[in-house]
Amino acid sequence: MNKLLIILSLLIAPVFVQASDNLVIIQSISNSKKTFVIRKGRDFGISKGQISLFSTTDISFTARATEVTRLYSLWTLLDKEATVPFNPEEVVTYTSSLERIWSEVALTKLKEVEQKQEESYLRNIVGNYISLRASWGVSLSQSTSEVAAESLDSRTTLHFEATYSKRMNRHLEIGGGVRFDSDTAKGTNPERTIPSTRNFLIADITYHFNQLRDSRSHIYAGLGAGIGKSSTEVADSTKTGSATLLPYFRLGYETSPEKSSYSFIAELQIENIVAKETFTTGDEQSTGIVNSKFAIGVRF
Repeated sequence: MNKLLIILSLLIAPVFVQASDNLVIIQSISNSKKTFVIRKGRDFGISKGQISLFSTTDISFTARATEVTRLYSLWTLLDKEATVPFNPEEVVTYTSSLERIWSEVALTKLKEVEQKQEESYLRNIVGNYISLRASWGVSLSQSTSEVAAESLDSRTTLHFEATYSKRMNRHLEIGGGVRFDSDTAKGTNPERTIPSTRNFLIADITYHFNQLRDSRSHIYAGLGAGIGKSSTEVADSTKTGSATLLPYFRLGYETSPEKSSYSFIAELQIENIVAKETFTTGDEQSTGIVNSKFAIGVRF
């Protein structure tokens, strides 16, 4: 049992030694704050002239060992304009490997560059937008109360849309606007054409995915709803009423030319419309439509 404990101690001890070698205590700091002493010297592998990195979570800098004893060493900052940002007895991270020093400095610089790029990107995209769309679609399913399903053939639709939106951050955008629909249904037995028009107030939320590689293009998805008015001409009669657009979903692709303040969009959409209309005679009729659409537009 004692032998087992000894073996485990020998295996575990180097781990703790290696971990402790990365931390040092600031013994003292000169009045000029250009030099400082740490509790590590020749016994810990420090040699005169050695360059090492000292850092905390907030700052990092390099220093050169100018005097070294068995247990202590005196360090001078390489940057003549800098001052020691530590306090006596403070514990800081110490890196003795020159390779690791340059790696950590490079990583720090890279993070600074990435942060500046992210801030610049957010300044460019966060703001208000106007989007104009035109779409064409066909109905996937349709039904009208008191009308036999077999007497309804096909339905095509065209809509124009204008929205005003605010990009909140990298991903989220909320907006609202107006939409104008015009669709045509074909009936059989008897053969006829039934035109309808609808006007909607709409609101939606959009999620923007990250840019595609280093391009000025990305994919987005949106979900929204709308309320409005509907009007349909059937033979010599006209029925009017309310319409709801709930929900509509779009999956889109946005791309912006280099150094431009506008972008082009292309979308696939699917939506559900319910119209409740009343004839001049007082008879009510309800129509349900599921549309599939393709839209193109511009944002600026």
